[in-house]
Amino acid sequence: MELDDVHSILIIGPTSSDKNVDLSTALYDTVDILHQLGYKLSIIVENPTSLLSSGTFYDKTVVEKVTGDNVLKYVQKYHPDSILPTVGDRNALGIVSSLNGKIGETKILGPSFAASLATFKRELFIKKLTHANLPVIKFVSSDDEKEIYSFIRSIGFPIIARRRYSNRHSSGWTNINNLFELDNFMAMEDISDTKIEIERSIRGFSEYSFTILRDRYDNSSLVGTIEDIEPIGIHHLDSNLISPAVSLNDSKLQRLRNFSIKLARTFNIVGVCTVHFAYNHATNESYITEFIPRLSEETKFLEYATSYPVATAVAQLCLGYHLDKLQLDAGNYFNGATEPFVDHITSRFPQWSTNGQRYLGPSKTSNSSIVVNGFSLEEVLNKGALNDKLNNNFNRYNELRKLDDDELFEKIIHPTNWMLDVLSEAMRRNFEKPVLSEITGINMPYLTALQNIIDNSLIIREGEIDGSNVEHMVNMGVKGVGHSKLLLDSPDIVTKTVVKNKQAVSVANNDFINHNYFVTGGISNELQLSDRMKIIVRTPIITSKTDIMIRQFVLFQLAKSIDQNGLEPIIIGREPWNAPLSMRRKVVEIDDPHMEMKNLGLIKNDSVLNIIDLSKNLIETDDKRVFQFSAQELKNLKLTGGTSVRVMVVSDGENFLAPSVIYQAKRDGHLYEISSVNQFMTVEDRANISRLIKQELEDDSKVDIYNFELVKSNDHWLMTKKYRGMTNDIIRHELASSVHVIDTLVKLLLGNKIGDDLTLEKVFDNFDDKYLLTIDSKRYQLLDEEETKIELSKLRKNEN
Repeated sequence: MELDDVHSILIIGPTSSDKNVDLSTALYDTVDILHQLGYKLSIIVENPTSLLSSGTFYDKTVVEKVTGDNVLKYVQKYHPDSILPTVGDRNALGIVSSLNGKIGETKILGPSFAASLATFKRELFIKKLTHANLPVIKFVSSDDEKEIYSFIRSIGFPIIARRRYSNRHSSGWTNINNLFELDNFMAMEDISDTKIEIERSIRGFSEYSFTILRDRYDNSSLVGTIEDIEPIGIHHLDSNLISPAVSLNDSKLQRLRNFSIKLARTFNIVGVCTVHFAYNHATNESYITEFIPRLSEETKFLEYATSYPVATAVAQLCLGYHLDKLQLDAGNYFNGATEPFVDHITSRFPQWSTNGQRYLGPSKTSNSSIVVNGFSLEEVLNKGALNDKLNNNFNRYNELRKLDDDELFEKIIHPTNWMLDVLSEAMRRNFEKPVLSEITGINMPYLTALQNIIDNSLIIREGEIDGSNVEHMVNMGVKGVGHSKLLLDSPDIVTKTVVKNKQAVSVANNDFINHNYFVTGGISNELQLSDRMKIIVRTPIITSKTDIMIRQFVLFQLAKSIDQNGLEPIIIGREPWNAPLSMRRKVVEIDDPHMEMKNLGLIKNDSVLNIIDLSKNLIETDDKRVFQFSAQELKNLKLTGGTSVRVMVVSDGENFLAPSVIYQAKRDGHLYEISSVNQFMTVEDRANISRLIKQELEDDSKVDIYNFELVKSNDHWLMTKKYRGMTNDIIRHELASSVHVIDTLVKLLLGNKIGDDLTLEKVFDNFDDKYLLTIDSKRYQLLDEEETKIELSKLRKNEN
């Protein structure tokens, strides 16, 4: 069944970009199942903190810039049987395309050479799809002006154009509507080794993506579909995403599904492939715009939406397993060919850091997102994009009311991130929905949902709430949203706001239970809890990409530690976090967009031992069980120096441990950091640092985590910064330290004690054998003990 000549696998890891948060979490499931199945794993990665908790599975971890040359050097030195690029980013596909014919007998698992190359070479992409009779947009790439103008005459305006440079960098797509705009674009300063790329413009078409799994025996299944509410012309990550694609009827869905499977067959993709489509509902034209033959942000979103274990399945498919005979773990089988049937809608709504309007186009402008679940479009729109608590929609409503019809129409034809609010205001003024759909490219189901929300808002504003319509409104998610704050006084609402099980995927295994729930409207609660004592972990509503990586790491460590200590972990919040597969049967996740779980009384108060709050909005409370985990700045002297240390401290209220010390030095215009250097500290440094920490903790009387920064000045340590709770250093501290701080914290919250009269060696105890060197927060190296001594010796020469 599986490839019997593959025993060792080199994984091309993600680069150190914030875009790779989703890949970092998918990486854990990938290497977990490969490790259980007995494969020998190595990884090349730029930033080892992006590995999260998966580092224990690797035989070798190579910290180098992820390039084709470095991958080739590894292959020539260690001769792995295979290379797996599916958990790398787009860069990994570029590396695969550059290795053709250079790696001997080493196999490439997953995307073929042609598939990898076609993600960069538009000409190859067009040629392969045209040969397979798949719908694709006509395209030219040339430095010949005559050829370019001749091609444009054959397809007509509008078009999109960009400059493609020899190093794969491009200028970004420009919309061109007439000859005058084309002449201006062509007259721009030219650069050598540059080609002009031209395509027919499909701006205004609807955008869909289909994710397909395929095995080497040509069996395929559709994992899920995603639809952009906004049409093509707006960046995919600035659009509101809906899964499943609700505006496709069955015949259209089957048509695009068949195209997706045919594309995967054309490129002989084994594993996963996400295919993007442009669809014109007026003419029934459809085009394949791009494909992604690897794990991506979309596959992670679908895994969250459907509960299908995508990353685990892809790893096995790449190794030759049959789609219908996959394993959740070693020996626990499931039928991966069963296509998920979702009983709810999952939506991702982009967020911007400022409240003002931003014009949307082909370039990404959003910096975070929220994910919500519901049983209707109205519910997910009310929970997400139209949630007044998150987006100040009431202020938007007041601003838009001041515009006359012409000014409002200008907002309609030039889309901004207020588009749904703009359309709502237009429909309040009786603009016709078919006209709005034609102008904006937004499909009718969403305009109808907005109309229903407007009608309900009118009922609420006029106080016409009674038993005949309150349940209908709750089912649309209107509780506590915008004007509907009036509903908060109705006792009937609380009884009709419940927790529903997110039933989504059918696998042929009765032992696979995904404890994933969301707060919605209904009449019965489906929350199932064990009789174990519980620790609740509350997460933020909105986080940036970087924050998500940190919190996903912390959530996993907390859930694992809580379970190992005999308690039931319950994660409450709206962060789009999917627990690794090994934890999904042990952790209860509840999507709670409006903080309603606190008031529903569905978790018995006397069964909750502690509440760990990761939210940044620190709330004053008299509940002694609440532990605020996010950082609070308690001290900042604004004093800098050439040498400093950052110390993580965990305290039981009487004694403390300092299991991780990060050494920082500025030398020759560069910033060096080495973690964790506990065993390289002198006795004098340990004593002085310990004394300063004791002084800062004199009034400490409860379990807590602290982060201190100390600066060395004239051979003396000075305490400059003090934080209570988790800082962004948490991953570095946790991965650098052999003493796991988060697990220690959980044990202390359960009543364990550190112990009295500890020696300095015990306070700073750490027995690591690998140390992370970071230069300018960009370059990373893993050092052994001897290499660390040498680097520290160099840095300390100028310490005074």
